[in-house]
Amino acid sequence: MDSGRGFSAALQRKTIDRLLKLATSDKKASILLAAQIFEKLTPPHRKTEVNWVIDQIRRETPALQITRRIARDLAPAVRRSAIESLVLNGMLRSSATRTAFTERTGVHTPLVLLISPTMRCNLRCEGCYAAGYSSAAEMSPELFQSIIDQANEIGIYIFTILGGEPFLRRDLLDVGAANPESFFQVFTNGTMLTDAAVSRMAEIGNVAPVLSIEGDREATDARRGDGVFDEILDTMRRLGEAGVVFGYSATVTRRNFRFLMSPGFFDDLIERGCIMGWNFLYMPVGRDPDVSLMLTAEERNEFREAILALRQTKPLASLDFWGDSVYVGGCIAGKWYAHVNSEGWVEPCIFTHFATHNLNECTLEEALTSDYFREIQRRQPFNHNLLMPCMLIDNPAQSREIVALTGARPTHPGAESLFETLAPALDEYAAEVERVYTPVWSCMTAAGDRGAAV
Repeated sequence: MDSGRGFSAALQRKTIDRLLKLATSDKKASILLAAQIFEKLTPPHRKTEVNWVIDQIRRETPALQITRRIARDLAPAVRRSAIESLVLNGMLRSSATRTAFTERTGVHTPLVLLISPTMRCNLRCEGCYAAGYSSAAEMSPELFQSIIDQANEIGIYIFTILGGEPFLRRDLLDVGAANPESFFQVFTNGTMLTDAAVSRMAEIGNVAPVLSIEGDREATDARRGDGVFDEILDTMRRLGEAGVVFGYSATVTRRNFRFLMSPGFFDDLIERGCIMGWNFLYMPVGRDPDVSLMLTAEERNEFREAILALRQTKPLASLDFWGDSVYVGGCIAGKWYAHVNSEGWVEPCIFTHFATHNLNECTLEEALTSDYFREIQRRQPFNHNLLMPCMLIDNPAQSREIVALTGARPTHPGAESLFETLAPALDEYAAEVERVYTPVWSCMTAAGDRGAAV
């Protein structure tokens, strides 16, 4: 693997071993020294991010507390994989390979590849974004491994596994074990993780489950089924006891957003051992799309501000997938990540169910360098106001134009409703978001806050 540095292999190995030893200590001095070693291993163009982390540790922000939790609470194999597979391989040492791909093709190389190997699921959640896909579609083990191999070749070592319910795939943990240089974040409903699966995750180290939860028991069971909330809490307990790193994922709707941004919700998750979180706005795709569940523009801004404030005080790395777009230059679909569904279709986003290329018939490179992906990247950011990143709900005319121009086809029946029956409602929604976010963005840019550190 290309390290992007002039270290000899032996010296680099010695440096990493020292780093791993330091990572077992929760003392501030040891954590700072480990971060400084990270900085030495970092390619020049990525040093800014590492130096920001060092500054956060020095100032004893929640970043220090999160690092202490990793040092104190994770199983040895999990801690090693978080450092080697996720950070060193996935983010730093593979950087030169991704840069070379970009220079050769003229297309930005994703940092993360999303894969849905199955659409089978043991639940039937209200408003599921993936419900339109065929549950009979199953990715072959050969294609699954081939996608990982092809991704590694162009510098992608971080994978997000979705579905369906990924843990219905009996080979899922075998895939993790067979690819120790890669890191796998698995979005799961949390009901299929047996004790044996939890133990194996602690042993192989490079599989991190992200448990879907809607807030409290009432909200979770209402959407996912009676008793699911308690099953999720039991799974969190077992993961924490085994030292497996895990996170949460929430679909943010008008029904639950206030609970999801409450300090008590964060405190409870932290106490249960949760390290990270993903907050996704409800999107009107999949099963029975309902635009009335979408947060209003005012509610989106309230949620964005609340999550940002909580991150500054709580040791939980919870991300607002829309609100945090200001820190990554707007929409990252088809640029920083892409999605391969269970039939092999390569989509730019988990919510954009349109594609032009299928990996049963082409290579990953051919899909990523297609006219479809090039046109998406050419237009990004879709709006100068980075608080309005999404081409589906914030700039819907853009997504309709891209699909029409490139000939992208729906990847399941009903996907086209986003551009047909729902188009008037989404255009109206986007106009309201623009009305609310225009003065907010003006204030942020005037204050020099558009790229403020989180």
